[in-house]
Amino acid sequence: MNGTTKRRGLGILALAVAGTLAVAMAAAAQMPGPPMAGRGGPFLRALRGGLAAVGVTDDQKAKITAILEAKKDAAKTLGAKARTDGQALKALVSAATPDPTAVGSAFLTLKGDRDAAKAMRQDVLTQVKAVLTAEQAGKLDGYLAALKQMGRARMGRS
Repeated sequence: MNGTTKRRGLGILALAVAGTLAVAMAAAAQMPGPPMAGRGGPFLRALRGGLAAVGVTDDQKAKITAILEAKKDAAKTLGAKARTDGQALKALVSAATPDPTAVGSAFLTLKGDRDAAKAMRQDVLTQVKAVLTAEQAGKLDGYLAALKQMGRARMGRS
């Protein structure tokens, strides 16, 4: 494999990773209003499914909705930033002769976006679990762990 082929392969890999991260961030960052209705990304769908399984009260639903509403604008902003950063990385990688330093910097920026989204999801989950009883929180943890495990098994990463 010559140098041009290696660079092209690395560029394609970086583009694939960037595209995957951008799509995942955009999906995960969408925080709709009520936790029991609407679409949202994988995190919110899992959270809604878990909350439905543990049986939250109307008071708990109202508190959880308030938590999600408080994060909604920040999540949208983060999703937009991730999309923009992903497009910037794609443009850098698509250049005739990609600058490795610029590509690396753009990739790390996108990774920072992903880490920020992960921290936001963890913060939301912590706040939601504070609204639940200890038993409900334990059931929610079990539900989310089972979903995570099923996802790994589905991807062949058991």
